[in-house]
Amino acid sequence: MTLPVLLRQNSEPERVRALQQLGVLNTNTSDYFDRVTTLAKTLFDVSGAYISLLDSDRQWIKSAVGYCPPNTDRDKTFCQYTIAQASVLVIEDTLRDPRFAGNPLVAGPQGVRFYAGAPLVTQDGYAIGALCLIDQRTRPLAASDQERLATLAGLVMAHITLGRAVGHVDAVSGMPNKYQLADDLGAAAALAPGAQRVLVDLAMPDAARAFEIIRVMGAAVHDQLVREVGARLQQLFADRAQVYHLGDTRFALLSRDADSDAFIDYLYGLDAALQTPLTSLNIPLVLPGFGGIVRVALDADSAADAPRQAAAAVNQALSAQQRWSLYSDSEDAHQQRAFRLLHDVRRAIADGEFELVYQPKHDLPGGACHGAEALLRWHHRELGAISPAEFIPLIETTALIGPLSDWVINTAIAQLGAWHAAGHLVKVALNLSAWNFEEPDLVDRLAAACRQHRVDPRYVEIECTEGVWMESADILATLHRIRALGMGLALDDFGTGYSNFAYLQKVPATVVKVDQSLIRHVHTSPRDQRIVRSLIALARELDYQVVAEGVETAQSLALIREWGCDVAQGFHFSKPLGAGAFIDYLVRHQHGADNTS
Repeated sequence: MTLPVLLRQNSEPERVRALQQLGVLNTNTSDYFDRVTTLAKTLFDVSGAYISLLDSDRQWIKSAVGYCPPNTDRDKTFCQYTIAQASVLVIEDTLRDPRFAGNPLVAGPQGVRFYAGAPLVTQDGYAIGALCLIDQRTRPLAASDQERLATLAGLVMAHITLGRAVGHVDAVSGMPNKYQLADDLGAAAALAPGAQRVLVDLAMPDAARAFEIIRVMGAAVHDQLVREVGARLQQLFADRAQVYHLGDTRFALLSRDADSDAFIDYLYGLDAALQTPLTSLNIPLVLPGFGGIVRVALDADSAADAPRQAAAAVNQALSAQQRWSLYSDSEDAHQQRAFRLLHDVRRAIADGEFELVYQPKHDLPGGACHGAEALLRWHHRELGAISPAEFIPLIETTALIGPLSDWVINTAIAQLGAWHAAGHLVKVALNLSAWNFEEPDLVDRLAAACRQHRVDPRYVEIECTEGVWMESADILATLHRIRALGMGLALDDFGTGYSNFAYLQKVPATVVKVDQSLIRHVHTSPRDQRIVRSLIALARELDYQVVAEGVETAQSLALIREWGCDVAQGFHFSKPLGAGAFIDYLVRHQHGADNTS
C-alpha cells in the first residue's frame, strides 16, 4: 500500500532538520502516545508496540508497551528501513531477511522474529520515525492490518503536528515562534551539550517604522510585509539557520552548525541583501533592520538565557543605530541595572531613599547667599549612592518622572516653608523635566503646595532645560501660567542646546543659567571665554538674570563677575548640602562671603 504523502528521497539533512523543528525529541512521552501503543499491541496481538523517532545517528523511543528495543544507535534499528520507503514495512521472519538476521535484537536473547513499521510522515513528506510492532514469533500481516497500522501512524503524526502548531507557530507569518525557539534551544542543548551556536535577534523593520506603515498603509500591508521579511530571511539562511518569528516585527535566527565565526561573518556580509526593497502591493520599501548577536555554548542555563541576551544585544543595536551588535556582558549588566533602578523607584520614594540637597547660590558682585538649587540624590538600600547622571535620564524616559517630581515639589516647598517660618527668606530653584510641563495640572499642583506650606510663590524658581520641546503651544501656555503664579522660570544648561535667542523671547523666562561645561574651563580656554562673555552680554541685553553654574576657581569667578554675571554657584563656594547644613551656611554668608574673591 502507498501512503497518501509521498516520501522525499535523498534529503537526509532536511529530514533531520524537519524532525528537530518539531521539537519532540527531548520531550517526555504523552498519554496520547501511550494510548496509541497500547491500542496497537492489543489490536494486532503482538509482544510489543512502540513509537520511534530517528535523528541523524540515534533512535528515540517516545512511547512503548510490552517488549520493545531500547534507545540505541540508528544503524542497529529496524526503523531505519521503514523511513526509507513509502509503505508499511513488514518482516514476517527476521531470520530469513539478510538485513535483520545478524541484528542483536534478532540473534540475541530477545529473539525478535517479526517486525512491522508504518512511517511517521510530515506534511512536507519527511519520514521522521515510525509506529512499530514486534513479536517473538513469526507471522504475516494482512493488507487490511497494514492499512490500520498506517492509519494509527497518521494519528500519531497529526498529534505531533498539532502539538507544534498550537502555541508554537505565529498566526501572521506561519513561522515557528518564540516558544518553539525555546524548545529548540533546549533540545539542541540536550542533543549536543557544549556545542557552539549563534542566536540572532532581528528587528526588521524597527517598531517605529512598523507603526508608521500601519498608520499610512494599514494592517494588511504591514502583515504582508512581515511575511515578506520572513520569506526573505528563510531564503537567505536556508542552509545556515532556522528562522523564527518572535512577534510583530521581531525575528530570530538559530545557526545550524558550530562554526560561529563563519556564521557571524556571513551576517556581516548581508547588508546589501537586507536593504533590497520589498515590493508588497508594488510599493518598494526599504526597511531598516537591526540585529543582536549572541554566541551560545549549549547547556540548560545558556539555552534558557540566550533569547534574553539576544534581545539585550538588539536593543543596544537600536540605541546605537547600527546594523549589528554583539552581546556584551558589561552592556547586559548595565541594562539589567537600569531595569532594576526603574523597578525600585516607587519603593524608594515610599521608603525615603530619595533626598534633596541644596547647592548655595551667591549674588554677584557682593557675594551674599540668598538662595539655593535643590538637587536630587538617591541612596539605594542595596546599591548605595546612585549618581543623578545615571538615574535621572532613566526616569525621565518613563511615567515614573511624574510621582518623583511630585515628591521633589512637595519636599522642597515643605522645606522652604519651614525655613521661612524660622525667619530665613531663602529662594529655592527646582528642576523639572520636559515631561512635567506636558501635565495639565502641573501649575495647580505647584500652587497647592505653596498654599499648603505657606510659601509665597515668588520664592520658588522652576528650572527647565531649554529646547525645541518648548515650541508646543500647550507647554508655552504652562510656562506662562507658572510666571503668572509668581514663580521664576530659569532656562538650564544654556549655551549647549537650542540657544535661539529670537525664539526664546517667546518664553517667559526670567533667568538663563550658563552651562557648567562652559564655565568649568573658562579661566584657561580663550574660546570658552569668548562664548561665555557673549552669552552674558546678550542675555543681559534681553533682560535675563544670568546665573553661572559650575564655578570652581577664583579665576573663573573673577572673569564672570567682570562680564556682568548676576549669580554664581559651584564647588568654589560649596558642595551641595543637606537641609540643616545649608541653613547654617546661609546664616554665615547672608551678608557676603570670603570665597567670592
